[in-house]
Amino acid sequence: MRTTRRQFLGAVAGAGATTMLPYGSPAFGQQGRVLNVIIQGFSLAIHVPQVIALREGLPALGYGAPKIDRIESMQVITQSIVANSAEAGDADVVSAMRASEVGANVKMIGMVYNSTSQVFVVNADKIKSYADFKNSSNAIALNSRGDFIYVLLSGVLSKHDIDIEDTTIVEMGGSGSRMRALLAGRVAAVPVHFDQAAEVVKQGNFKILIEPWQEYKTWLSEPWLVPGAWADNKDNHRIAVDLNKAMIKSFRQANADYGYFADGFRKYATVPDAAKATDDALKPIWEKLSTAIKAWPNDGGFKREYFKDLLPVYRKAGAIKGEPDLNRVVETRFVEQALQELG
Repeated sequence: MRTTRRQFLGAVAGAGATTMLPYGSPAFGQQGRVLNVIIQGFSLAIHVPQVIALREGLPALGYGAPKIDRIESMQVITQSIVANSAEAGDADVVSAMRASEVGANVKMIGMVYNSTSQVFVVNADKIKSYADFKNSSNAIALNSRGDFIYVLLSGVLSKHDIDIEDTTIVEMGGSGSRMRALLAGRVAAVPVHFDQAAEVVKQGNFKILIEPWQEYKTWLSEPWLVPGAWADNKDNHRIAVDLNKAMIKSFRQANADYGYFADGFRKYATVPDAAKATDDALKPIWEKLSTAIKAWPNDGGFKREYFKDLLPVYRKAGAIKGEPDLNRVVETRFVEQALQELG
């Protein structure tokens, strides 16, 4: 079910009412507890292990099927968690950091995926070098200023001595709209998912200029975000561990078994005709996500040092102002416990 921003920000979700077992006990004592989560309005290939973990992994650990609502904007998901409108949400790291910096009590407790499946495609007639981004006629279409793609781009441009403030940014929602604007010559660069990019470059003098996994040792996009008070409540510790156990098990199986990914994509992806996707189409996507992008880290990919390494990029883009307390906003104990139990 898709939910409007107004509906969500006006709601307050209750935590599960069942009695929880101690932190380290098996999940089967949860007696069907239902986790209340918000996820993205769409599920693409990179999200497949996440959705399998929610729909199948948690029930396999003794939980009821989670209550899942969808919201299109990651920033609004962050606002919803700040407002205690759900137990967990797949927000974005940048808005979560920003919320914590201004005093919101929220915690990131694990990753939804690593890196990003988005790349930057440019009109090669207009963008021959990074310096061409300074030309005001070479507009870059982004979903919104300040989101994680904006911050990601800012960091890459900075490596080439380009301040993102010296470029022309056009806010444009929807990858389809951005692609059409690029093809029509209205903008010179857009972020699109890599499988879409392959189709774009066939339609003119376009090229993929930026692949984030080549630019950053680790890039963090979507974490599981929870209210701080929820994370501090010992009654929620078991399900926080098991959410991460379900995620990491799904990551590992997706990496090891193409069939697992393909079945999940056909069942859960929201792209048109996902159920009819052929192996010829899906296998290259799986290989890219698993081996090149490393989207599904077998260890969960959740360490404070990864966030610390990205703080200069966040500051340069104006996403954060100071030195956020990573011990406060990045809660690693649930992933650590999940890994200990998984072995």
